[in-house]
Amino acid sequence: MVDFEKRAPQTIKAHLATVVLHADRVEISRRGLGRVASDAHTVIPLAEIVQVQWKDPTVLANGCVFMATAEDVKTVRALGTSKEKAIGGNPHVVLFTSYQRKRYAELRAALKAALPEVPTAPVG
Repeated sequence: MVDFEKRAPQTIKAHLATVVLHADRVEISRRGLGRVASDAHTVIPLAEIVQVQWKDPTVLANGCVFMATAEDVKTVRALGTSKEKAIGGNPHVVLFTSYQRKRYAELRAALKAALPEVPTAPVG
């Protein structure tokens, strides 16, 4: 794991959310309509993240970064029929528009540096 103790927290703006990567946790704060789809504020300890799933943003569809915990891996489906089982309704997901590709890549790189042993995979 990268030593984030000596660095300030890294802040990345996403679509209707702000992600702050600390030495020991990820904080997701949602604003506006982002609060309707998911929790207004979520804290995920880095030690609990077992997989990072992603979908690249395009002009036609938003992308996302999903920081899955052990409980998420058991219950979440890519296209779940209920809010609880859909990735889009999960509080551990952050959305990015096509205009935010640079920020999306920044978050993926920061998570990869902080969690080098955690597997990554495309959503689906």
